[in-house]
Amino acid sequence: MTGLDRPARARVRIDVEAAGRVVAPLWPVGSFIAVNPLEGLLDVGFEAATAQARHWLGARCFPDPHWLRAAHRAGRITDADLRASVLARQPHLDDHEVTARLGELLDLPSGPAAPGPAESTSAARPDRDLAVTIDALVAAWCAAFTDDGSIAWPMPGRREGLYLAWRQLAPHDPALRHLVGRRARATLRHLPEHPEDAIAEALDQLGVPPESHRDEMRRHLCRLPGWAGYARWSEQWAPPDEPAPRLSLVDLVAVRLVLERIAAATAAAGSPAEARGRGTPPPVNASGEDAVLWLDAFERHYRDELLTRLSRPAPTAARRRPLAQLVCCIDARSEGLRRHLEAAGDHETFGFAGFFGMAIWFRALGDPRPRAQCPVLVTPQVTVEERPLPGHEQTAQRRRARAGTASAARAAVHAAKTGPGGAFALAEATGWLSGPVAAARTLRPRRQARAEHRTDLRTAPTVDATSDGFGFTLDEQVLYAETALVTMGLTGSFAPLVVLCGHRGHTTNNPHAAALDCGACGGNPGGPNARVAAAIFNRAEVRAGLHERGITIPTSTWFLAAEHDTTTDTVVILDRHTVPPQHAGAVAALDAALAEAGDRLATERVRALPGANLGNPARHAATRAHDWAEVQPEWALARNAALIVGPRSMTAGLDLACRTFLHSYDDAVDPDGTALETILTAPMVVAQWINAQYYFSTVDPDVFGAGDKTLHNPVGGIGVLVGGGGDLRAGLPRQSVFDGDQPYHEPMRLLTVVQAPLERIAAVIDRNGILGHLFDGGWVTLAARADPAAPWQLRQGDGTWVPWQPAARTAHHLEVPA
Repeated sequence: MTGLDRPARARVRIDVEAAGRVVAPLWPVGSFIAVNPLEGLLDVGFEAATAQARHWLGARCFPDPHWLRAAHRAGRITDADLRASVLARQPHLDDHEVTARLGELLDLPSGPAAPGPAESTSAARPDRDLAVTIDALVAAWCAAFTDDGSIAWPMPGRREGLYLAWRQLAPHDPALRHLVGRRARATLRHLPEHPEDAIAEALDQLGVPPESHRDEMRRHLCRLPGWAGYARWSEQWAPPDEPAPRLSLVDLVAVRLVLERIAAATAAAGSPAEARGRGTPPPVNASGEDAVLWLDAFERHYRDELLTRLSRPAPTAARRRPLAQLVCCIDARSEGLRRHLEAAGDHETFGFAGFFGMAIWFRALGDPRPRAQCPVLVTPQVTVEERPLPGHEQTAQRRRARAGTASAARAAVHAAKTGPGGAFALAEATGWLSGPVAAARTLRPRRQARAEHRTDLRTAPTVDATSDGFGFTLDEQVLYAETALVTMGLTGSFAPLVVLCGHRGHTTNNPHAAALDCGACGGNPGGPNARVAAAIFNRAEVRAGLHERGITIPTSTWFLAAEHDTTTDTVVILDRHTVPPQHAGAVAALDAALAEAGDRLATERVRALPGANLGNPARHAATRAHDWAEVQPEWALARNAALIVGPRSMTAGLDLACRTFLHSYDDAVDPDGTALETILTAPMVVAQWINAQYYFSTVDPDVFGAGDKTLHNPVGGIGVLVGGGGDLRAGLPRQSVFDGDQPYHEPMRLLTVVQAPLERIAAVIDRNGILGHLFDGGWVTLAARADPAAPWQLRQGDGTWVPWQPAARTAHHLEVPA
């Protein structure tokens, strides 16, 4: 076969890109980003997308039937919920027909089966065992290609791409020579120069008809969805200065197709690798309709309860200037902190995306590279660097030296482990030193953590967080400040202290540590963004610009940055050296209120953690954070269920159990819908990604989850394997969503609740196609009302609104078979 011309190669790339839509981009685990695993299929709707996932990935896409049975027995799904779901889907049914349909549902068959990955359309394909062997080989080459230095002899030619680098080395791979046999070995020495040519040649020799090319490519990608997802990230999301080699979908398809083509030819020739029988694939569930109805009923029950609670009259309180205002991230874990802080004193709280509108690259003192501190949907515009204040230069130098020494030590340990006998030599040489430290971390994790913290304090200089704009022009600073204040509805009645509170998690020995941090900050702690935003708000020039735009911040108001540790429920106020003396008393009072709120939240949260010691919840939470053997330091965003967009009066006084994202919004200051559009197209989309990640990691932890933490082996800084090799594992670890054998996370699609004029909401949706896909495609349910006196309305798939009516709770309860 002669080589393809440029247009033909372009068509191959287009086909590969289309085939790859069935897998989601996989961010490096060090900056973990929750993402809808089926985001590439968003435009086809939830039901069609899950049908494709069942077909191509062999995935389960709905809650386990046994779990649903238990929910029904516990009253979490009622017969009224099921009846309402049936009628919503089939409104023409009469009472008799509905009852009959309920009887069918209550039989609750086994549910959507997991069929296994789709079969090849090739006329000559290797058997299943051989396909698994090919998967392992390709995964090993991907790991070598993306290695960050843990392999003693790095793979040469990586800058040319996986296919070209592999093409040079493949003839010398003993595992490949064993796979293909002597007859086919020469084939490895004469592979096409371009990956597109290799793909076309392999498809032709495998006998795949042109109309099935995309399906065949998709099948190959779905055999290694983790590496395919990382390739999608490399191509579409990796920053320009990303040092790791770029894995591409085309290269991945080319390598696997070539191996399958050669293996199939070898098997057909009767080599030792000959097929041993392909077997019969497990049956594919013919319909997910019943499962969809059960899911809808479960979601309906939660929705009815939440909207009923939000319909109560808002609490009335005497309006006075609060002692402090706390602006938290919309993260569901902040709901508990806000609730307890408001109960602890005269404080007012707001919710806003945790990057506080500051799209920055941030380089901490001593860090070699900056990190993106903003949602992945946003591109950072400026770089902010920490620097020591005058008089702290020597301390800063010690911090840099300590960071350099630690980095060199990690590199040395990395190299020693990979050398022949290196692990044993390393243990002999350093065991006398690392043994006591390991024992202390195991037996006394909190005490060891305090000792390390004291060392950090001795080498922690006071750093500058009061730069004149951090690279933003004055006009940009005023615009960002105005946008943030209007979006959250804080445009007047400022307290003496306004605290911008980012958040972070704290865990030890955990490759998925970034999953506990702020998604709005790119999987990083939110403190840097809070510091930059607070410094900008405190600038006299910015306040003057805001005043010209109708927002007056009193001179008696000071903005503070803080950071909420969601694992220990402690809040640290940052940059205290910038606080004017006249605010010292107010800050001390705020410290006390935050400590009380944190203790209350820790007591509430620790009860749900497996094996918790309830005698001293705050101490227990801190111990879990520092214990390097702890696989469940916190539940993070497990059980997230809804995003509420509106004033705090909607939710004030309600215990929402840390299940809701709360974004402040006042429609009175947003007549053109600009702020609402920002909320729905950015924070709401991120919330849906988080919700979908938790949903799919729960309903099929084998396909969509990262597996058991105790079996993880990190691959450089990009991901984890379960065991010694194989595919990269995407999604959340099992311990993030399961309590033992039972799901802790309750899988349901996101409910978005908005208080704003319906015509304004509809206009925003009409202007943004992604919102149409989410709301009308069944990914997100939208409930809205124009004002507190108006009834709730539900948006339908055709874009119309219908009044919300809770399912009757008096229906006869039918028994579900055990």
